[in-house]
Amino acid sequence: MRKVLKTNLCKINYSQSLEKLAEATIQLLDKKIIEYRLFFESPISEQIVVNYFDTVEEFREFIYEIRGERDSLPEYARGTYDNGMVNACVNPKFQLKRLYTASHELFHILYMQYILNNDYSKRIVWYDEGMAQFMSGEKDSLNDDGIFKEFYLKVREETKVIPQLNSLEHGNSFINEAYNGYDLSYLSIKYLSEMLSVEQFKGLMSDFSKISQYGDDIIQKMFSYYDAKLENEIVKK
Repeated sequence: MRKVLKTNLCKINYSQSLEKLAEATIQLLDKKIIEYRLFFESPISEQIVVNYFDTVEEFREFIYEIRGERDSLPEYARGTYDNGMVNACVNPKFQLKRLYTASHELFHILYMQYILNNDYSKRIVWYDEGMAQFMSGEKDSLNDDGIFKEFYLKVREETKVIPQLNSLEHGNSFINEAYNGYDLSYLSIKYLSEMLSVEQFKGLMSDFSKISQYGDDIIQKMFSYYDAKLENEIVKK
């Protein structure tokens, strides 16, 4: 059974088993939409639509119908932003763990609309995915130094091969046994947020040439930066 929750800013269509997530999403998006208005310097007046499904089959069929084909959706995909909507498959038992899916996908939607002008060819995947994680709130727990250190060292250890970020596309080239493109993209954005001024960081989102330049070797620089930063923290203690 499908249900609906809505405010002036957003509308949540959801499976009945996901009611807790729907209610929490309404509260989150009412806050995040205001933050995104400031970041993108746009009124974002349209109502944001979120579609939650509690089975993979129903989610995938919904996306296939939108796309008119059955080949482009990666096997691991559990969230998309097709047709300017946030679409996600969520396990009811762990539904609140997926709370930030909506704000993550909403960043993609707004970036595509206001910065890329709906030209997908301009999208640089690592930057868009890194920013979506950074801006959505899903990684806010990493603002704690101890939690960040644990996360960073785990990513460092599990990165067996350093990929060329600019060449990454969704699929096996983004996540595999040699590295996790989501983690590396997030760390690269966090690194840039610490290296650039607020104005530079914000301006970067529309400077596609500069983003590509960073993508050439940012992982090496990011690892060197955080290796040194964590080592200095250990020495100080």
